Amino acid sequence: METFDYSGQEEYIWAMRTRLYTDDSEDWRERQLSVGSADYETTKQDQKGMAGVDEHNTKVLASLVPDEIIFDCNDYSHRPYDACLLFGDVSGFTDLCEKYNKTGKGGPSRLTHVLNSYIGTMVQEIMSYNGDVLKFSGDAFLAMWKSSTNDSMQDCVHQALDCALVIQKTHGKYETDVGVFLRVKLAISAGFVIFSLIGDLKTSHYIVVGQPIFDVKQAEKKSNAGDIIVCHTAWNYLNPSEYLSEYMEDGLHIKVHGLGANWRSTQKSYKHQKTLDDEETESKSNLYNMNEEFSIRPSVNDAVKMRLKEDLRKYIIPPVMRGIDMDEPLEYLTEMRQIVILFINVVTKRMPINDFVNLIDTCYKIVCRTTEKMEGCVNKVSLFDKDLMFVVIFGFRGFKHELDSQIGLRCATECYHQINCQPNVRSTSIGVTTGMTYCGVVGHTLRREYTVISLTVNKAARLMCAYPNKVTCDRETFLHSKLQATNFILQEFKHLKGITKAGPVYEFKESTLLEYRLPGAGGSIARFPILGRDDEMRLYLKLVNDAHQIFNQKVNQIHGGLKMLSHHNTLVLSGEARQGKKRLLEEIIYLNPRAMPIVKITISPPDKQKPYRAIQLFFAPTLGITPRSSARERELRLMTRLRKMKVPELLCLVNPVFNVNFEKTPLFMKLSEKQKIIATRKMIKQLCYGCFVVFWVMAIENANNIDEESWPLFKEILEVDMCFIVMTINSLFINKLSEEAKEVIYHHNARMIKLSSIDKWFHAGLACQILEVKAIPPDLEKVIQERSNGNPGWIESFLISLVQGGGLTITKVPKEILNELGLVAPCTAMLDRLSPKDLRTHLLSEQHQDSGRGWKMYEFSYKPVTAHGSLDKLSNAEALVEICNITDSANIEDVDAELSLDVLIMKTYDSLSSYQQLLLKCSAVIGEIIPREMLNYVMNQRNPRMTAKAVQKLFEIKVLSCARGDFTQGDACVSFDMRLVNPNKDTAVKCDCKGIRVHETCLDLPKYASCGYFRFRLGAFRETTYNLLTDSQRKEFHGRAVRYLEKETRKCKACGNAFFIRILGVRYDEGMKRKIKREKTTRRGQKSINNLDLQKKVSTYSAAASSVGSPSRSQNVTMSTGDSRYSTMRRGSSDMLKQNCIAIRTIKRLRFRNSLTKTFSYADFSNCQCPQILASMYNQLIEHCEGSDLKDKLMDAMLEYAYLCIISYNIPQAIKILKRAMVFLETQVTADIEEGTEWKIPLIRAKIEALVGRCKVELGEVVEAQQLFMKAMVDYGLPFPTSPISVSLVINRLTLQQNMILFCRPINVGIKQGYEAEFCDEVSDCLALMCNLFIERNMWKQAKLAATWSLNKALHSDMDFFTLCNAYANMIQVAHHFGKQSICIALEVHALRLCHRKKTNVEPQELKGVAKLYGTIFCARFLRSEIEHSIELGFVMLRISSTIHAVTYSLQVMPILIQALIMRERIMEAVTVLFELEYFAEEDIDNSGRTWYYALCIGIHLETGYTVIPFHQCERLFHIEGETMSTVRDPDAEKRYFTVMWLWAIRNDDWESAALWHTKIKNFSIAGGDQDSIANIFTALYLLEALLIYMVGKMDRRNINAMSNAYKEIGMLLKTLEKTMKVVKVIAPRFYHLKAYYKYIRYEENAAMSLLRKAKNSAIRYGNLLEESWIEHSEKAWNNNLSAVNADFWTDHCDPNNIIDYHEIDANNGRIGHYTLPTPLYI
Repeated sequence: METFDYSGQEEYIWAMRTRLYTDDSEDWRERQLSVGSADYETTKQDQKGMAGVDEHNTKVLASLVPDEIIFDCNDYSHRPYDACLLFGDVSGFTDLCEKYNKTGKGGPSRLTHVLNSYIGTMVQEIMSYNGDVLKFSGDAFLAMWKSSTNDSMQDCVHQALDCALVIQKTHGKYETDVGVFLRVKLAISAGFVIFSLIGDLKTSHYIVVGQPIFDVKQAEKKSNAGDIIVCHTAWNYLNPSEYLSEYMEDGLHIKVHGLGANWRSTQKSYKHQKTLDDEETESKSNLYNMNEEFSIRPSVNDAVKMRLKEDLRKYIIPPVMRGIDMDEPLEYLTEMRQIVILFINVVTKRMPINDFVNLIDTCYKIVCRTTEKMEGCVNKVSLFDKDLMFVVIFGFRGFKHELDSQIGLRCATECYHQINCQPNVRSTSIGVTTGMTYCGVVGHTLRREYTVISLTVNKAARLMCAYPNKVTCDRETFLHSKLQATNFILQEFKHLKGITKAGPVYEFKESTLLEYRLPGAGGSIARFPILGRDDEMRLYLKLVNDAHQIFNQKVNQIHGGLKMLSHHNTLVLSGEARQGKKRLLEEIIYLNPRAMPIVKITISPPDKQKPYRAIQLFFAPTLGITPRSSARERELRLMTRLRKMKVPELLCLVNPVFNVNFEKTPLFMKLSEKQKIIATRKMIKQLCYGCFVVFWVMAIENANNIDEESWPLFKEILEVDMCFIVMTINSLFINKLSEEAKEVIYHHNARMIKLSSIDKWFHAGLACQILEVKAIPPDLEKVIQERSNGNPGWIESFLISLVQGGGLTITKVPKEILNELGLVAPCTAMLDRLSPKDLRTHLLSEQHQDSGRGWKMYEFSYKPVTAHGSLDKLSNAEALVEICNITDSANIEDVDAELSLDVLIMKTYDSLSSYQQLLLKCSAVIGEIIPREMLNYVMNQRNPRMTAKAVQKLFEIKVLSCARGDFTQGDACVSFDMRLVNPNKDTAVKCDCKGIRVHETCLDLPKYASCGYFRFRLGAFRETTYNLLTDSQRKEFHGRAVRYLEKETRKCKACGNAFFIRILGVRYDEGMKRKIKREKTTRRGQKSINNLDLQKKVSTYSAAASSVGSPSRSQNVTMSTGDSRYSTMRRGSSDMLKQNCIAIRTIKRLRFRNSLTKTFSYADFSNCQCPQILASMYNQLIEHCEGSDLKDKLMDAMLEYAYLCIISYNIPQAIKILKRAMVFLETQVTADIEEGTEWKIPLIRAKIEALVGRCKVELGEVVEAQQLFMKAMVDYGLPFPTSPISVSLVINRLTLQQNMILFCRPINVGIKQGYEAEFCDEVSDCLALMCNLFIERNMWKQAKLAATWSLNKALHSDMDFFTLCNAYANMIQVAHHFGKQSICIALEVHALRLCHRKKTNVEPQELKGVAKLYGTIFCARFLRSEIEHSIELGFVMLRISSTIHAVTYSLQVMPILIQALIMRERIMEAVTVLFELEYFAEEDIDNSGRTWYYALCIGIHLETGYTVIPFHQCERLFHIEGETMSTVRDPDAEKRYFTVMWLWAIRNDDWESAALWHTKIKNFSIAGGDQDSIANIFTALYLLEALLIYMVGKMDRRNINAMSNAYKEIGMLLKTLEKTMKVVKVIAPRFYHLKAYYKYIRYEENAAMSLLRKAKNSAIRYGNLLEESWIEHSEKAWNNNLSAVNADFWTDHCDPNNIIDYHEIDANNGRIGHYTLPTPLYI
């Protein structure tokens, strides 16, 4: 063999591909012209005005059939051709099916997309080489090159082989997204074939028959993936030197490898050979003026010119034709739906080719006739794949039926028998499967077929091949058929190619035997009692007893009594298939009284075709007739029963009824047809009187199979009251019954009941009956309850299939351990059968007991399994009981649920127009509740009237209903307010929406047609409709929903209905419509983010940052409430230097300017509902991002939603979302990350860890939170130092950088942009959280590092307003703690100037940052004793906090602000703030606020002598709360409360109460140190005063031990407070005052007076008016210059009857009633 050199092959390939269009022959065009030439002149103008819709539809139809059909679509003759065939089979398809099936949802859809991409390109190559694609078959195709006068056979084979080489060269290998490689193997044959149309003018198909078909099949079997195999019949037409080839071992097939050196091109440019005159030339050029789109297949345009739309209809299956007629795009027909697939394979004998074609035609007509009758569709007819093969589908759009599986099996059986009866047919094999399947178009736009693709389809084909000459089905078909399990025979296991878990396989053989049960015959009795049908059996006993009494009255000629009462002599048991009708009928026969004869008659479907068959079966038992009785015997029996008839001449009337031959008398011949009918009915009545001499019960099974001739006679039987009839009927067929039949079942003597589903209480018992065990696993019971819909037949089939498939095993265990195995064991009453007498007694006795008893299902639920049951009856030898177990390999949940509701929904859906279906699909994607504007966006439709009419239709058929939206505040305000809906309020067809604006084109339609906010009435309708969507459709619709939510989500009305500035990581500059452009970069081998010099996105995993925003956005765009990021800070580089180069003296000059504090008075979020809007929006975004497979946006949505939940204090939801985000990151994001972007993973992980850490902080789990923050910093590439030395070094370095920024020049400020700036802000946020955590844990050195680092990072970005406010606040708090007063002041000035840089509208979350910043500055100023300036800032902060409902911030500041106001003797203002605190405390779930309120009320009385509320009311708090007061958030409130209560009691010499309060104080640590809170430091001052007074009291009583302990405590407290005073200067006046008092009571008067003067000077310097006046009061008291009235003023007004209300302070000119510190008696 030659050595094949593929170098240089490309030029040949391209030479072969770049060619002009060539047609196969000119004869078909001549035929076309001859047909159309006569009318061409008359239709010349009509062609120009041809409707675009018809033209488009014709092109669609033409794309679904081959060229051979278009050329002559009505010629049913056998067309002989010499042709070359190219057969292609894609290898790897089976593996790909299985892979996609394992990957989850969208498998069939993705599979079809791959096939369309792969096969479509090959189809295009075939068409470009003038080939005609005849057939598609899943992963295979067949193309034909037909020889003609212009194309010789040699040219045809040459073109086919050239095309095959191009396909293998360019498309020979295709890698899918799941790693499976697709390759194609090609086979070529040539020879004589016959192309023939089969079918009739209503339904047609086409077939190609001939030896080349079988040759190409054999060649394909010898090929491997990537091969081109040519049969010798085709190779003979070629020059072997043109190709590189080799003969295969059999010598009959040639493998072609490439082009040879002598290859020649067969390119031709075909033109008309004969000369045309100018007019004819012009007409032809117009006629063949093809669009460029159809240049490679001009026959599509020719079909339009030839007006073949009506002629091509017969080749298209009805569901597709219906869609084309409605001008639907074929994409609308693409859906996932539950269908039943029949693969029919017919193996024939050898015969002449024409006879073979005739046989195919006959078989096709049989299949079509049978399928059409049962409302199915013949989808494919093929010879080139599996002998003669038909593919039949049940369940297509418009043809859905609840019993599709049953109908499919019966269609298969009928086809099987009819085809096998045809001559020359060897065998017929049929595989039937049921499952969710992709239904859609496969192929190329110009040549395609509507097909079905799924593993279910493959399984049907495999069953057809594996089990020859049988009708076989899979487990799902068995379950959904609702046929008795006796109709199915389990088959031996066979490996099915490509099917890993085939499950049990059954042969279907429906039993048609008739069943009779005569009195006394006994018959088979079910071993177990029927469950859940007591009410029905009780009703039967009542009705049959009443009817029996009336019968006795008639026989005995008794009148009156029950005769006058309404009664029933017929009980009709209706229900769905397998609902237990037959089982109930058998139980009725069992419990029937022995003295009352009863007979069961089963009527089968074939009986319906036999006239009077039901009447014959009905009278057969009483007449004594059997199927073997002769006509003479039947005549004698009838004569005996009718011997008393008045007109014996009319016996011949019963001839057709009972198939007898009584002589026709002259009287009979004189009667008219109407008189004969009346006489016959009277004869039947007479026969009833003759036959039913005793009372009979007639049980008729399957009454829906009663023939039409028998129904009128049954009506006469009901009138005579001589027997009782029980009949079962399938409820699905009731509406299809004739009027005569309905007159019977709805007769006034008939009582119809519909059997409901079996209650869940009985499911375990029913399962145990079927399996004949005593207990089942709870997982099995759960699946039965969830999937069975209470259908006992489904449960039976399900359990049988599990046992046969090896999913369940039966084992024996000792009955003693049955209760210990965790199994579900039904009560023994469900397993033990009672005798008929006992059963009747039980039912009749329960009739009276049930009237006063509810919840009957729990009657036995409390009893052990062995109580009063069969287990107790076991002998010692039978101590083992059988139980059911699930095998390890079984997946019992892999089963479809019972489909009754789904089928009804599908029927409703299929009855809708394509536009209505599209609207429903888009609505199902949106959710249970659908905003109209969002629906319009997702549908991408701009026809308001069409949409309104579709909505009107869906409202009227009760699919949709109004959700009662309120649009009075704008269209966008209702989109996310789910709580406006009350679905149970009204079911009328109307719209209750408010403020709807009806479009001008819809004014004539009802209001509900323009409903702006509607919902699905039934959630299952949405679920079923959603499941119809293919994977690509879901992605498209969900993607539109995501874009809508991103672009159209607006703020609430209180915030101006503006757009949010940030959603899904995309932010908008001030009012700018475009989004900030962000360049994507990669990170390689860098461990520290500090070294990045490229812009990166680090906060969110989003790749959609460059899309353009909505053009409708207003110019006042502000930030998102959920994530207050990146508001605009207007500044330029020159302004930056000017604003930040602030000298120390400038800082001192600006620090007290009132204008420096920005009040944000324009911001009011008191009525803001944006958080609720965002919460709903993010919740929807997550769902839609999942559906559209937008992984980047999904991660963004989850993180931002988690952040929103955290700031909304919904911590459990936040943790749940973050856990989900982490799993998503580690599984899908990591697996799908692009090369070079791996740096994103740790950054996303770091953000998740930081958010989880914040959640842990909120939950009080500080240790876990710290660990998470540390891990986050590691993932950010900036590990937080842990050793003291490294912490100190980093602090020094960062502090130096910070000081340069604060006091010199703004180095490193605003140096980061884009993703790097975003990264800096995220790191700053994480460090800020760590700072707060370290402060809480008193780790101040680490807190200093975190605060300094956080501020530096925030300044590097200098873009995020909230982050900057937070960083400044933390830094100020830390700086003040370490006594860095100058740093603290500089930070305050810079922070306040920062607020002035905020030019755009502030957001609520940003305002929280401002509130925290102002609160921190307020505290810092207060601690520095800048009291007046702190008060001003405190009031601003309180107003901001009230605006944003920041109750926590308010409650933290209010106690300190009240303290400051008291110091300035602004008592009324302090009381006003105190009442505000009370108001906020009422809204707070925590008791801290309320505790502070009472503590401060006492504090005001202690400081001023004025009473806000009496002491006993404050004391009541302790009595209400008990021993332990639940002040969870702020324990300082509890400390202050007990301290001031103790101080008040000591001041009033109430030593008994004081002892109680002192006991409480001992439980706390009130150190007053510099690490204590501000409130606790002032509490320490109150404690010091109390201890001093306490010591004076003990001195007076000479209690040495108490004095010693008090001295010790006082000394420690004084030492601590003196150290604290160096930082907290505001306490200096009070500290010096109390220390002077301490010196004074220790007899150190000089030192005391010196300290007192020092205290006064401090009070004057710091503006502490209260302390200044109290010092003066003490000075006078100690110098004995104080009057007795002033000395006792405070104590005198502590008496409840002598209190001074705070309102009297103005009347007293603001005079304060100070307490006089007591002195020892012996001083």
